[in-house]
Amino acid sequence: MKSILYILTVGLLFSCGAGDGASIDASIVKNNYSAIEDYESVTGGPKMIFNETEYEFPPMIKGDELEHAFYFVNAGDAPLVLTNVKGSCGCTNVEYTEDPILPGEKGRILAEVTTANKTAGKQFRVSVTIESNSLDQKIKLWLKGTPKAE
Repeated sequence: MKSILYILTVGLLFSCGAGDGASIDASIVKNNYSAIEDYESVTGGPKMIFNETEYEFPPMIKGDELEHAFYFVNAGDAPLVLTNVKGSCGCTNVEYTEDPILPGEKGRILAEVTTANKTAGKQFRVSVTIESNSLDQKIKLWLKGTPKAE
């Protein structure tokens, strides 16, 4: 009976692609709330902890509209209020919640970047600046990438 179970388990693993060297796309894993499940709570006010503070876009064509979400948790002991969130240039727009984020609650900042005015073959780097009542009152997030010619 054990040998039949073993054969079925091995067959299932190989039929699901476990033995073909496939890997999990790290960008999918990082870009969700589960990346900030384990955090250390702090006292003294609100505290933003992000899943990442820099993101590099995969290859793109000059003129593409790009989008990336940064996820965070309020690891502090008071409500978090985002007072000003803005991109470093006119090519970067942001969306975020204006409602207070209670301790332990999660949020996201969606950054949209247009590459129409970026130089093909040259890496760009833009930032999103977040001002809030967090213990770290000003935080910068970075987006970068290298557009290719059409």
